[in-house]
Order: sequence, then C-alpha cells, then structure tokens
Amino acid sequence: MNKNRKSDELPLIGFFPLFYNLAETGRAVLIAKEYMKKGGKAIFFSHGGEYEYLAEEIGCRVIRINPIYTEEFIDLLWKSSRLETFKNPFTIKNLKLHIEEEIKAFKKTNVKLIVSTNNFPCSISARAAKIPLIFVTPKVKIQFNKFPDFIDFPFLKLIPSFIKLSIINFIASNSKLYVKPFTKLAKKYNTKIPKNDFQITQGDITLYTNYADLIGIEKSTIPKNEIYIGPILLEELFKNVIKDLDIIKEEKELKKHIDRNGRTILFSLGSSGTKEFFLKMLNTLNKTDYNVIAVYTNILKEGDLPKLNDNILLKKFVPSIKKINKLVDLAILHGGQGTVFTAAYSGKPVIGIPMQFEQHLNLEMLVNKGVAIIASKKYFNEKEFLKYINKIFDDYDNYLNNSIDLAKKLPPSNGHINALNYIEKYIADNEL
Repeated sequence: MNKNRKSDELPLIGFFPLFYNLAETGRAVLIAKEYMKKGGKAIFFSHGGEYEYLAEEIGCRVIRINPIYTEEFIDLLWKSSRLETFKNPFTIKNLKLHIEEEIKAFKKTNVKLIVSTNNFPCSISARAAKIPLIFVTPKVKIQFNKFPDFIDFPFLKLIPSFIKLSIINFIASNSKLYVKPFTKLAKKYNTKIPKNDFQITQGDITLYTNYADLIGIEKSTIPKNEIYIGPILLEELFKNVIKDLDIIKEEKELKKHIDRNGRTILFSLGSSGTKEFFLKMLNTLNKTDYNVIAVYTNILKEGDLPKLNDNILLKKFVPSIKKINKLVDLAILHGGQGTVFTAAYSGKPVIGIPMQFEQHLNLEMLVNKGVAIIASKKYFNEKEFLKYINKIFDDYDNYLNNSIDLAKKLPPSNGHINALNYIEKYIADNEL
C-alpha cells in the first residue's frame, strides 16, 4: 500500500459475514481487526446471527439489514448446505429484498469496499451499488476419490463406484443448487451473471483460504484475480469468550483431564453439526474408556447437556482449541476448514464426519496424506465407528508420523494477515 497515505485516509470497509456461522464470522472479524490496527475504519453488516458479538468485541458497529434471519431460515440454510434438503433458501422475492436493503445500507454508510465472507447476495448488491467487492471464502479441488456417504442413497448402491464418482465430480464442479434466482436478478440489476454456484462467491478479487499446492491446483491455471492466502484459523477469537480470571482454571481442568490414564480425544463439530448427531456421538464415546474433551459450541443448549461418564469432559468453548489439539492423541471433527487445519498444524490424526461437499473434500486432503479416516454421518454405525478409532490407535505410530510430517510441510497460518495485505494492495491500486 502507498506508504505516504495517512491512516486517517484509509477508506471505510464494510464487512459482511454470515453471523450464524462461526467460521465465516471469524474470518471477517480477524481481517477487520488487523485493518483497524493500521488505523483503518470498519463496520459490519448483518442479517442476524448469534455471533454478532464477535464484531462488537473488536469495537465495530453492526448494522442489521432486512431480512433478519429467523431460526427457521438459518436451519434451512444449514440443511441446504448439508444437502438434507434441495430447497433453495433464496427465492426471487427474498433475494430481491436482500439486494435492495443491502444497497440502501451500503449507500447510507458510504462504505468504499465490501469484504464478504460468503454472504451470497453481496455478489449482486455490492456491484449494483457500484462498490468494489472482495470475497474471502474456502476453496477445495473438486475431485472426489470416495463417494460422499451423505448423498449415497440406497438406490445408488447398485451403481459401480467409478461411475458414481465420475457423475458426482461433474455435478459438483458445475453445481447450480443456488444460482437460478441470482442469474435472474443479476440480469435485472445489470451485474455480472453467475453461471454456477461458485461464481456467486467471486468478487473483483477472491481470496481463497487454502494452499494451492496442498489441494493440487496448478498455479499456472489460477486467474490473476484469484489468490490463495492460506487458512484463517480462529484461535485468537476465543480469547474473550472465557473471562481472563477463568482461563487458568479452565486450562488446569482440561490438562488434568488429558493427563488421565489412557488415550485422549478431542471431539468437535464446529457450529455446523446437529444436536441429534452430536448427542449420538457423545453416547458412542460414552461407552469407551477414552478420555474425551467434547466442545459443543452453539450446537447444544444448557438444557440439552446429557449426563456422561467422567471420561468425557463437556465444554461450550475452550481457551485454546489449538493447545488441546496438540495435547490429545486424536481429533474427531466434521471437516470444516478451520478444524481440519488446526488438526493438521497440530500434527495429530483425524477421524472426519463430513456433512457437505467442502467438508468431505477437506478431509480427503488429509486422507491423501495418510493422517485421516472418513466416517459416515448418514449411515452412522456405532460399532463401525469404534473400529475406526481402534484402527488409528492400533497403527498409531504410522498415523502420527504422517501427521507430524504434514505439519512440518505446512506454511505459517497467517491467512488473515495475507488477506489484509491483498486488500490493502487493492485499495492502493484502485485509489479507494
């Protein structure tokens, strides 16, 4: 960025995450925090969600925009992302409301740039408002080596795997689950017309939170406006979740649990798991002697917490998921990018239970490195799942060595800092 530019001249950036999604919120908050450290000004736009407080904690104003998402609509968004329904959450009517209200908010606040972490309507609203748009979003290579169990319906069992894989790789690469209303309204607002779902999350520049080398993307094929910045891990976010006076107490309790005799496991489904499946997994782990730290985030409410044996320690949050991951022997995860990379950097094996395409492909990335096993949520079988745990522990030295080798090869995880560097460059190049 232009070194002669004064910090009080840095433009106002509007960040637009999905505030019901911890990962998407966290990415935006960490980038905004770095921008503000340099004297920049940031505000957040929101359609509602329980993680708005994370933006407020760094001193940002959160502007709520209609439609404000109900619990039912958020549930539909989650189910759609997990392919539990093929109903498009975005109709022409409600997408138009999104766009109109977002345009009004952008113009009223006079933001000079929109940074979206997967608020899809921004792909139209920012452009219609003539405001530059940057998307920060996960990236995977669409190349399934194992057919995803969550779409492996009984009637597909008779079809050979290689045929199913060819079909799913084609369909996933050209996904159009959401795109129809976006195509129609992009024409109405005279903005860039998306041809598939992936183009809904492309901005004037798009910052992908992965490594091109790791997922097998040939660098010579990457367009200039698509940049790989590495993962944005959320460790820093949780410093304020637990009050300072409690952190020492919490860490002592966690360390005491990990130091018990026997193997140790971290179990987390991020914010995208379901209550029913989380409880099913707890019930399965409750029948073992493994020492488990189960982090339930927003998946369970206080009244949902079951009675468990003393080998399982339930926590809403922990002060440092990174520290816990390094101390345990095994991580059981849903396959979200943040949890996958936290485990990878920690050098520990993983059992993954994906609930949508991106999570499955994140986990395949680890399977290909010999550090993970993919289990099924849809066809979950308690005995089979326990066999997966035993398989890793019976061959633990091999899995552990592969995990340590992968961790050593990964570049430093500075995704949010890399993102800001490119945002600053974009601001300077375009004289915003």
